[in-house]
Amino acid sequence: GTRSQVLKLAKAKRITIADSPDAPHEERRRLRGPSEQVPHDANLFLDGKLIPGPAPLVLVYHKPKFVLSVMDDDKKYVDQQRRHLGHVLEPRYVRSGMHPVGRLDYDTTGLILFSSDGKLTQALLHPKRGIEKEYVATVQGKVDKERLEKLLSDGVETTEGVHSAKLIEVTSSEGPRVDEFDGKAANNHEVNDGDDLHDEDFSGPYSDIRLVVTEGKYRMVRRMLANCGHPVVELRRERHGRVLLKDLPVGKFRKLSEEETSWIESLI
Repeated sequence: GTRSQVLKLAKAKRITIADSPDAPHEERRRLRGPSEQVPHDANLFLDGKLIPGPAPLVLVYHKPKFVLSVMDDDKKYVDQQRRHLGHVLEPRYVRSGMHPVGRLDYDTTGLILFSSDGKLTQALLHPKRGIEKEYVATVQGKVDKERLEKLLSDGVETTEGVHSAKLIEVTSSEGPRVDEFDGKAANNHEVNDGDDLHDEDFSGPYSDIRLVVTEGKYRMVRRMLANCGHPVVELRRERHGRVLLKDLPVGKFRKLSEEETSWIESLI
């Protein structure tokens, strides 16, 4: 409500405060009055009910496959009922202007950040910052690590220009993972964009390629690896700067750790 309404509620001792949103009544205390300094992360209750707080600076989300990295789909595709990020974020956060930091391809999974600060979003995405993004790509066949490392380091020519990457490791893989959230693509052209050249009948072996890039061009990682002779069958982002995906379940959110928060705030 308005400032005057909040002051009246505080004077009437109807507002309580606690360290946790799940704190039992005995751990809540009454706000002493309008002049009390309230921590930004405090949990406030009005007549015993939790008051929704402001949107956090950043949220971490594990994007499933076949979800668009936009808050609303193009009107011409409405009939296809394609899933997008506007479906997963709490409405109160949507109303406050929280938005995804960049995009993950429709058929790519993994870490995507939501931000409530436009300047922070620009800082996280600006090429001059050189903020690393780490991916794991599952490809068909075995990989010559030394050859691939040199190709990626020297730069790979794609239709979008020449891009380079740092190869971290190559390991054997059991192949594409089955995800309970994964469905079928609403429209095949959203997935196959000239870089999806893998053999649907392939039975193995597979390899996992872990690499780091500092750019974020459309389908860049897929195009680079395809042009190196390793078409990608599955791609997952596991790190953005110092924020890690870790064991966050598919389709779930989490808040930043203290260490991640310190790094994020240093960018502003």
